[in-house]
Parts: sequence; C-alpha cells; structure tokens
Amino acid sequence: MAVWMVNLRPKSSVAAWLSSDTIFGAIFWALKHVHGEAELQKWLQCCRSDPTQVAFSSAFPFIATDPLIRFLPKPITLNPTAQIVAKWQSDRCKLLKAMETAKEVSKASFISESLFAQATKGELTAEKLLEQVMSGQIALKSSCLLSAEEAKATPTRFWSTVDTQHTAVDRVLTSAAEGLLYFDTEHFFAPKIGLYFLVRCPDDFPLEAILRFLSHSGVGGNRTVGKGHFEWSAEPANQWLSSLEAQNGNAVVLLSRCTPKPEEFDWQKSLYRLASKRPKFESAFGQPMRVYKGIIRQLLEGSVLCPKQVKPAYGQLLKVGDAQGWDGKPHPVFHNGIGFPLRVVMPNEMA
Repeated sequence: MAVWMVNLRPKSSVAAWLSSDTIFGAIFWALKHVHGEAELQKWLQCCRSDPTQVAFSSAFPFIATDPLIRFLPKPITLNPTAQIVAKWQSDRCKLLKAMETAKEVSKASFISESLFAQATKGELTAEKLLEQVMSGQIALKSSCLLSAEEAKATPTRFWSTVDTQHTAVDRVLTSAAEGLLYFDTEHFFAPKIGLYFLVRCPDDFPLEAILRFLSHSGVGGNRTVGKGHFEWSAEPANQWLSSLEAQNGNAVVLLSRCTPKPEEFDWQKSLYRLASKRPKFESAFGQPMRVYKGIIRQLLEGSVLCPKQVKPAYGQLLKVGDAQGWDGKPHPVFHNGIGFPLRVVMPNEMA
C-alpha cells in the first residue's frame, strides 16, 4: 500500500472546506470520466472490501515557510476539561485566564505536525497544552495551534471566511429579483497558505491522471463559477506519516470523517465527536432522482477511538440511493464513510 500526500495551492476561494467525503466524490467522478465505468466499478469494489484498500483523509492547511509547516486535526483528547482548569482555583485571576484559554484551545481545529507528533506519542497532554498556551510557548492563530517559534514565521491570519451577498435574477425582466437576496460562504487563503490531503491506495491506483483532470474541473461547490480551483501535485508520504504515528499506540485518531461498521470500536473507551449532514447528490454528470441523500451521521476528524482490531482503514461506503446518468441508465450512489486512521497513545487519565 502506498500513501500519497496531495498538495493543493489555491487559485481561487473555496465554497466549503474539503472534507474526505467531498474529496472521495470528486476523485471517483474523475476516475469514471478518465478511465470509464469498468475501472470505476473495480475501485468501488476495492473500497467495499474488508479491509478497504482505498482511503482518503480530509484536507488540512499548510504554510509554505522554510521549513514548511503542515497542520493536522487536533485530537479531541487535547481539549482541556473542568478538572484540568480547576488546578488554578486557588488564584482567581489565573483561574479566569485558564477558563478563557481553555475555551479558545477547545475551539481550535488544527495543530501543527510537531505538536501533533508529541500528542500521538503521549508526550503532549491536555494539561501540558493548556499550560504552554497560557505561558506563550504555544500560539493560536486562525483556529490553528503551533509553537511560538513556528508562529514567528507565519502571517497574522491564515485565511478569512466571509459571507458574500447575491441576488436572484428575474428571468422575465432580466434584472435583479426583488426580495430574493441570498448569501454564499467563501474561504479566502493568505498567499503562502495551501491545503493537502492523504491518499492510501494500491500502487496501480491512477492518481496522477485523476489529479490532472481535477486541475481543470475544480472540486467542491460553485466550481462552475470559478471556486475550488487549485494547482495539484502529489508526493510519497509513507515516511512522513510514520514519523507522526505512535508505534506502540493503543488507539487511533481519525484524519477523515467516518461511518463505522458495527463492533469496530470499543465505545466506552473512545472519545469522539459526531456531526449530522444532509449532502446533495452530484448533478453535474447526470440527473439524480432526488436532491438530497438524506441525513448522514459521521464521526469527525480528531476523534480518538479504541479499535477492537488493527486495520489500515475503518468505516464503510454507504449506499444512499440511485441516480440516472445522461445515457438514461440508473446507477447506485455511494457516500464515503471510510475512516483514515493514525495510531496514537490514549492518555492514561482517559483510557
């Protein structure tokens, strides 16, 4: 199995952060157009095998400094608890500062690879993290935690999220329709900021051709009006990923969203976050039978889980309905719930 790191350098704003299910859909639609239906079915079958042979992480930011700084999802075990904050209860001023800092740390989404490596090996705990943020040894920028030394070489803001106002057009009057204003969310990135995601796949997976296709088509919402366009490149990531992973880990942290199979994890020992979403069927390459796939609940990135069996990937593809292609033939539609895991050490106080 090969692990590839796909780097995305933005050429435009993006309509939404690229999660693993969005990336999966973009890559497999591109696979169908580049290599045809037979090749698509072959690799879908590989995804439905146990264990699955293809897995994608979600997209995370990187900063093109020297050296380059990559971020990963903050493990949920690093969120400070009330018991940790109570350590400062003898000093009211420090207690209030600890409470405020704990809230900021809990809201952070990403953590630099150097801190992430310490966390996976059990060297960085929630208590140590809170202490170092309070003392200034660790900085918080744009929902990202990084060391003070790393923060010196980075811009003040990594990206900006704005709501852009639009108005619907009256097709009869060919002018703005009265009272039909709506807003789109867009993410704009600073000059040296990019995104990357990981792909675990067999050596013969046609990744290079797919990335060339996506460099022209874009990925995500509103790509037909110029959003979600990137310069794509890929490089091997096995060695880099091994440097982050705990060889003696007793748990896994998710680098993607995941819909687990029954009995995959010990839920009493696991810490996780859930999200419910109502994704749409892809309509650019055919006519779906309905707009929405239905309510889908998934484990989020950063969840720390105790598996009952060590596997290269967890979770499953969900069959969510059928769609009709331009040739008039119906075909099944799947939603990606395959988890991309990385071995970590579960802190003793949470095991």
